[in-house]
Amino acid sequence: MPQFAMTLALPEFERQLQPLLPDWLVQQPADGCWHLQQGERSVDIRCRPLPALQVGILQLPRLDVAIEFSGASAEQQAAFIDDFQRHFRRGGG
Repeated sequence: MPQFAMTLALPEFERQLQPLLPDWLVQQPADGCWHLQQGERSVDIRCRPLPALQVGILQLPRLDVAIEFSGASAEQQAAFIDDFQRHFRRGGG
């Protein structure tokens, strides 16, 4: 099960997740949880808060994000993770 520590708040995660969802039947059984269905395959995404990251005087919110697949081939899982990471990629400099 892929798992990521992400530096963002839940509302920001929800907003950035939206472009991934158009091809999926989406259920949100609880705050911070999404069940995505597409034919026989499904993806469950669960977010839970982590302690904030302290950088000097800044406190950055963090989430532990877990993704669980069912009925998806390894290629489909890899493609979903690639899309997920592309939508959450941030530039820096």
